[in-house]
Amino acid sequence: MDMDKRYLSAIKAWAVGLLFACVGGLSSCNSDDIKEDAMYTFTGETVASFCEKTPELSLFYKLMDECGETALLEVYGHFTCFAPTNDAINKYLTEKGLSWDGLSSEQKQKIVYNSVIRNATKEILVDEFEEGALSEPTLSDRYLLISFGKEGEERRIYVNEKSTLISGDHEVHNGVVHIVDEVIEPSEKTLLETLKAHGGFELWAEAYEASGWADEMTELYDPDYVNSFNTDRYQIIGLVLAVPEKLKLGYTLFCEPDELLKQNGITDLSSMENYARTYYGSEDLGNYKSKNNPLNRFIAYHMLNRQMATNSFLYTGETTNPDYANERTEYYETMYTYRLIKIKAGNRLNAKNSDNTSLRVIEKESNVDAINGFIHTLDGILVYDEEVMEKDVLHERIRFDFFACIPHLTNNNIRWKCYSSTRPEGTSGYTVTPEFCGEYFTYNDAGVCVFQAEDSWADYQGDELVMQESYDFTLRMIPLPPGDYEMRIGYNSGGTRGMGQMYVDGNIAGTPVDLRINGDDPRVGWVKDSETNDDGVENDKMMRNRGYMKAPEALWYWHGGWDNVPMRDVSFALRYIVGQYHFEEYGAHTFRARSVDFKGRGFQLDYIEFIPTDMIRDEGRD
Repeated sequence: MDMDKRYLSAIKAWAVGLLFACVGGLSSCNSDDIKEDAMYTFTGETVASFCEKTPELSLFYKLMDECGETALLEVYGHFTCFAPTNDAINKYLTEKGLSWDGLSSEQKQKIVYNSVIRNATKEILVDEFEEGALSEPTLSDRYLLISFGKEGEERRIYVNEKSTLISGDHEVHNGVVHIVDEVIEPSEKTLLETLKAHGGFELWAEAYEASGWADEMTELYDPDYVNSFNTDRYQIIGLVLAVPEKLKLGYTLFCEPDELLKQNGITDLSSMENYARTYYGSEDLGNYKSKNNPLNRFIAYHMLNRQMATNSFLYTGETTNPDYANERTEYYETMYTYRLIKIKAGNRLNAKNSDNTSLRVIEKESNVDAINGFIHTLDGILVYDEEVMEKDVLHERIRFDFFACIPHLTNNNIRWKCYSSTRPEGTSGYTVTPEFCGEYFTYNDAGVCVFQAEDSWADYQGDELVMQESYDFTLRMIPLPPGDYEMRIGYNSGGTRGMGQMYVDGNIAGTPVDLRINGDDPRVGWVKDSETNDDGVENDKMMRNRGYMKAPEALWYWHGGWDNVPMRDVSFALRYIVGQYHFEEYGAHTFRARSVDFKGRGFQLDYIEFIPTDMIRDEGRD
């Protein structure tokens, strides 16, 4: 991955002379011809006019013109266009058995929409490419996948595996054009169809279908979603907030290839069920569609109800302390209800604390694209072994961002997209209707929900929930194994905050918390470590006695690129100790907060932590 990024940093656009020297044979040019100093900026061109004036892109221009999309690509904006050459379009027509005249306007538009990404503030240049999905979907609401390889001794960049980047970074007035040698054509196959066609997942496809899960995962959008705001720009409390117009669904599958399953004695559904009995019990044997059946649970634990490429597993922004980058961890609930999978940096799954062993996602064999999700390849058998998970893998402090709890925010490109550089132009962030997130997050009609983010903020992953007015919200937190835990919330204090009463699993949690109180207030007692005689050891104890903790050292207060410090050194970034709880069994756990502030001031929630009570004494500062 790092080598690929170093390679990419050397790639820039051809000069205009090189571009037109390649006209007539453009598809023979390659990324080795691209020089760092060969950037060429077309100050007066647009995506549309660039394609019109480049002979080898004339058919692509003709496509956009005949389907009525020329005007779109001439307007101001930030477009990233993967334009196929004339040869690519002719090849596409031949392979599909189509003629130009036989293409409908809808088919022409689909080719154009599959090739173009529109962003509020920036286009995507080649040196931003990384293995996995690009950060924004195309106009057809599909993610393009980037991968790297070699042809002989020459390095190559591929888009959706089949299209090779010929030349990139042709900057124009309203974006950038990258030229490719194949028409961009995202898969129209479902996850099941993709597994069957893959060739290496035949047994997995059979089990996925037999379990009935494939039938439950066919919808691309929630047909019952209604945008009750009746607008995609909701104006309230002085803010303009983007509202999703649709509720998109998506999935992620972690799959063992046939050869790996066979090496472990799994050759058919019966042997898979027998293997799974060790971990998932023996209920409803033979009834693979029962959610209690061991094969069904085996399959369910491999799936997430959120669509993620490998580069979307973990946060990669600026608010991670660089010293802790290799310790980045996310916890996701699988479709085996209430069971977590842990993903660490390096695409490591369920890493043990005892010996640091783990499964891995094989990146070069992953990011297999389907219309309703991604498929990733594993290097070992993935199971939820309760003994190992409860006493080792998940016996640790579990910190999770508010946004990580809600798959809807991932599937609809809201998580990690609330920044000013990524959110829709002219907005201050996002909001959703009270019902948008289903069981995962709800709030009352009198409340105002705001999702915002900036890399320069003192937030765990740059983003935060702010509830305003007479709010009353409930979050279904990520599920935890049975055990005894201390719970904390992470937040930023300040004058715009207010008083909130908290509840855990429906039970009141102490007295109302005043989020206005800064760390240096005597009621909190925060003192910077460097201003104490013992590097803050006693101060930590005194703060705990008052119900507070400093922010973690693993978080980074980037502050716009200057004054970078661990968030532990920021007095308004605090953790509030909600209480200690005993969870008897696997199940859903909720956090609720309602306003008890008569001035409509807000409740900010950044992240939540649970730590086993037997680990509190020796907890580190990370």
